[in-house]
Amino acid sequence: MVYCGKPSKGCQACRNRKTRCDLATPSCSQCIRAHRECPGYRNEVDLMFRNESEAVIDKAKAREKSKAKSKSRSESPVIAGPSGSKNEPPSPSTELMELARVQEKDEGFFVETLAPKFSMFPTTEERALNFFGTNSATWFRNFDVTDELCTQTSADEHLLASMSAVGLASFSHSVHAPELMVRARREYVSALQLTNAALRSPTEARKDSTLFSVMILSIFETVTGNSERSLAAWAEHVNGSAALVKLRGKDQFKTPAGLKMFLQVTSNLMLSCIQRTTAMPEHIVELRKEAEKYIGDNPSWLLSGIMIDFTIFRAAVRDTKIVGPRAVVSAGLEIDRRFLEGFANLPEDYYYKVVYTDETPELIWNGNYHVYSENWMAIVWNAMRVCRIMLHETIRDQLLSASTAMTPIFTEYEIAAQNDSSLDAMVQMRSDILASVPHHTPLAFSSKPVSLLEGSRAYFILWPLYLCGGMDVTTEPIRQWVISRLRGIGESVGIRQAFVAAEYLNQRKDIETWRTKPDPRLPRVGVMAHAMASSKEGRFDEEDDED
Repeated sequence: MVYCGKPSKGCQACRNRKTRCDLATPSCSQCIRAHRECPGYRNEVDLMFRNESEAVIDKAKAREKSKAKSKSRSESPVIAGPSGSKNEPPSPSTELMELARVQEKDEGFFVETLAPKFSMFPTTEERALNFFGTNSATWFRNFDVTDELCTQTSADEHLLASMSAVGLASFSHSVHAPELMVRARREYVSALQLTNAALRSPTEARKDSTLFSVMILSIFETVTGNSERSLAAWAEHVNGSAALVKLRGKDQFKTPAGLKMFLQVTSNLMLSCIQRTTAMPEHIVELRKEAEKYIGDNPSWLLSGIMIDFTIFRAAVRDTKIVGPRAVVSAGLEIDRRFLEGFANLPEDYYYKVVYTDETPELIWNGNYHVYSENWMAIVWNAMRVCRIMLHETIRDQLLSASTAMTPIFTEYEIAAQNDSSLDAMVQMRSDILASVPHHTPLAFSSKPVSLLEGSRAYFILWPLYLCGGMDVTTEPIRQWVISRLRGIGESVGIRQAFVAAEYLNQRKDIETWRTKPDPRLPRVGVMAHAMASSKEGRFDEEDDED
């Protein structure tokens, strides 16, 4: 196998025209503007290595034949053997063995290519590692961390075991080989043992490779998990990463890899906090203040700050730290205003394009889909949409509670106007999430093979899809479409958690780990009475101001 360097990721049309391809799915922007059919993208793993064994053998044979011809010109064409008989021409197998002996004398390296005891093809484990490394951009925004921490000459054992486990599991789905999954699980157990051993060492626990290994182990749960328990296991790995980040302290920002992994851990932890209605841990908030010195003016960083404030707000509502419908609605609308303002002032490359089509309605909802320039941008946009849906769900719940209160808290006009506004926002966010599904599911649109880890970015649409299907304002056709797409992701990509989400939606059950509307922790009677009185006074104060 000959390594041919990193191939171009662009589609064939862009490569022929030597134009820059934005790699959008299901069609790149260049092809859309040119009104031509996009031919799709090649499988990078197959292109990086080329089997040159036959070519090498043919060249060697030709070289030996040339030597034989030049020798025959100076010697008699008939050579008598010891018995006086003429020598028979060598058979191909004899010629090949003789060639190996000749090359072993002249160029010793060549015998390693021809001798049967040496493999010309990479092992399954080597392919699994390459499978993971080539497509690490699917899971990590700063995917170059993989190259920084893993080289061909050195890599920590627990990190290699984690990468091998994920690569084998994904490769198993890709080639439909269940027996590889058995090896993947063995590798996963080995990775857990090695990582735990590293965590027991004060020195090893602070290393970049240990944190990265824990992050990779969470991916294994997403690829192989087939029950609600695997969703909780993912959250446990994320919490483990957060604990390591706290242990590493401010020194982790001194290396580029350390800073990049902190950003990745923060993103994963933020998603987990949103799902479980918990506030972002205080030590992460404090470390973010230190990390900000190294990041500078970054739009994504500012947007993530708003999402962290959303987790704090939602946890405060659940824990009755913010009490009274008027106080909750006011605080919620302030966060919503910050979301709208933050996403309205982004650089040009952060925005997506809307493509309209009547084709494949089973894959594209309502005849339109989004094209994003980068995978992580679609994730950022959907994170905002999920937050706004849940935000306005909270606001509508508070309005409903206020409408049945013995003492009026809002006027009928206020309740009706805000309820309509919140409903419009929720429906729009749901439509945008559904329009982003084609970007996250390239396997469904590609007529050519797409690597499984490339398709595995569909994991990032699972929870937003589940949320859309479970909204109380979602219609039955949308719910059935969502269930169909989740099952399609499970079948085409092999992400088993998609089947779990689809089945829960089909049975109209809540996944406790992904429960979007947890029961509030009821406050004491005195606290509620004080909240109601405060809300009443606030309304009267506003009415007095109007007078």
